[in-house]
Amino acid sequence: MNWPTIKLIFRRELRDQLRDRRTLFTVAIMPMLLYPLMGMAMMQVAQFMRESPSRVWIVGEQKLPASPPLIVDGKFNSTFGEAESQLIELIGSSAGDGHFESLVKSATSDSDGSSSVEEILRQEMQKRKMDLAIFIPNQIQIPEHSRPDLATEPQLSTASPATQVFVLTDSAIDKSRIASERVNRILNEWSKEFSKETLAANKIPTSMIQGVVFTTGDVANKTGKQAAAWSKILPFIIMIWSLTGAFYPAIDLCAGEKERGTFETLLSSPAARSEIAFGKLLTVMTFSMATSFLNLLSMGFTGIFVLTELGAGMGASGALPIGIPPLASLGWLLLALIPISALFSAVALAAAAFARSSKEGQYYLVPLLMISMPLMMIPMLPATELDFGTSLIPVSGLMLLLRSLIEANYTDCLKFAAPVCAINLACCWLAVRWAIHQFNSETVLFRASERFGIGAWIKHIIRERRALPSLGSAILCGVVILVAKFFIGFAVTAPQNFGQFALQTVIILVATIFIPSVMMALFLTRNPKKSLRLNGCKLTMAAAAILAAIFLNPAFTWLTGFIMHIYPPSGDILMLQEAVSRILGSAPGLWAIILVFALAPAVFEEIAFRGFILSGFQSMKGKWKPILLTSLMFGLAHGIIQQTMITFVVGLVLGLIAIQTKSILPCILFHLTHNSLAVLLSQANRTVVEQSPVLRQYLYSTDGQNYQYATFPAILMSVVGVMLIIWFLQLETKPSNRSEAYGRVPHPN
Repeated sequence: MNWPTIKLIFRRELRDQLRDRRTLFTVAIMPMLLYPLMGMAMMQVAQFMRESPSRVWIVGEQKLPASPPLIVDGKFNSTFGEAESQLIELIGSSAGDGHFESLVKSATSDSDGSSSVEEILRQEMQKRKMDLAIFIPNQIQIPEHSRPDLATEPQLSTASPATQVFVLTDSAIDKSRIASERVNRILNEWSKEFSKETLAANKIPTSMIQGVVFTTGDVANKTGKQAAAWSKILPFIIMIWSLTGAFYPAIDLCAGEKERGTFETLLSSPAARSEIAFGKLLTVMTFSMATSFLNLLSMGFTGIFVLTELGAGMGASGALPIGIPPLASLGWLLLALIPISALFSAVALAAAAFARSSKEGQYYLVPLLMISMPLMMIPMLPATELDFGTSLIPVSGLMLLLRSLIEANYTDCLKFAAPVCAINLACCWLAVRWAIHQFNSETVLFRASERFGIGAWIKHIIRERRALPSLGSAILCGVVILVAKFFIGFAVTAPQNFGQFALQTVIILVATIFIPSVMMALFLTRNPKKSLRLNGCKLTMAAAAILAAIFLNPAFTWLTGFIMHIYPPSGDILMLQEAVSRILGSAPGLWAIILVFALAPAVFEEIAFRGFILSGFQSMKGKWKPILLTSLMFGLAHGIIQQTMITFVVGLVLGLIAIQTKSILPCILFHLTHNSLAVLLSQANRTVVEQSPVLRQYLYSTDGQNYQYATFPAILMSVVGVMLIIWFLQLETKPSNRSEAYGRVPHPN
């Protein structure tokens, strides 16, 4: 690779982008204006919130005790909340409220008095346009009882009950909710003072009812609070702006050049395709990093001049402890910008190279955001922490590492920095390779523009049916399966016995997996049998598939335990497992469990995934891309993240067997054997194991219930299983006629 050529292309593309006023506005001007304007808007909204008074209607204020005074000079006593009392417009009852009080008193005498009172108050609030209503039906006074000797007079508990006060708010209206928060703080403080004076009047020390005195304190200093707040905001900002800052320059450098007619001129130059791709990639990375950096600077200045004042104006409660971002965080963020901008720039460049026009390229931003946003949102959840499991998640692990660095948790950073860097650098390398591959593909760079219509598309796929599924048909089938399983999971109810569970499981497999794949094979292909791989196979292949499932089972069991250790199942999943175990206890026999958990999934899932979907993905070049994509869909179809990872690995083996044998029969046998062994291992007990001399050599248990494979036999079995997979790799596969299989059959001249 000629680096001077890459440098020349980089300088040329950078110069062209700097001449574009739209690019300069997006990268340089908009970040410097966006956050100050947002801060000003927040200050205006907060000022409106502070200055807008709440209209509170109080009925029966004359029944309040003289001490402690709740209302002073027509306002709530500022002793119980100075800031709140200034923001409440208190409207007392008038002479015309006597009829209203009589209605309320008659309502309280009913069996459902509280609901009747609330209904009357609600109607009056709407008429008077009040934010909140307070009604005091009875006189409130301090009960006085002469109790000088509590030891001889234990009947103090028979004092008069507390007076009921109605406070009605409308939670559907924001102003009413704000009024409720303000009034409740005042009433709570007044109620505490009223209780103290009641105890004092009856000569009762407050310590008798106060119980344990709790003294709370916050050990975090101001710098720690600010670092904790910024550690969630800053990584998200650089991630989202790295993607956004990379996407629009990438569109202009690829799809834009296609529209301007300069792309062909660049490709005809002496520079290699990979050098052109690297030059454009460095340009996109430059704008991605510049956009993120300028956004960070703008946000930092906003935090100094705007957000600090806003936090001080919202009270002493510390509701907005933001302040100035830690200076050390800037260095960590700039260091993390290099790999993350390279990742997003490569992905954006590959997507832009695939687009026919700038308009089409902009549509691809939504799928990229849909994939990236969940990875960016995971680190912002309160319960998410940096551990070995989260460090293996791309983007999320890097954000959690940055969060720990900003908070100065260097111990966690040292433990998990290596896996975080390895995973993100691997993803970056794959993204760069994908972008270079797009530039080396003529069919991608020179795709002709076409108009899309649903009617024309349906007529096209029916009239131009191929012998095998197309790539689009395979993707459509996978998406239909995922969406169907997602919605049907909310529609089904919890089964009560094994019969209902078995019927429900089979119906879900047939409706969401089997029927979509078979229907698409019938209507979208000319050879459904071949599309579903319903071909025969040699007896040796079938036997090798069964043996491979048996000997690889210990390795898959270890993998399951490793994944469960890294990503422990949640409480809901554990409860679901317990419910399934109880249902399995009512099964008529072990054969019934194997039919539901092993045979039915093996048949229906293999027909769909290793049949139709894998056949469609084989229109792509190579062997491993179809296997990887099919395994990914196979894993996602199982829903639970731990099960998704396990089934993805199992799907790799099944996809390899399907391609090498050109039949789903070995895959069904492998799948059936694998699931059956999992069922048998879960149902094993001490009586069965102790009675079998073979099982005693291969299985052991520490509690007499959960059995595992012994280490040395499991290693030997895994080695044999790997050798069987190598044997499958050695099978000779004849290259198929791609023009005949994935296109129209050529007519003789």
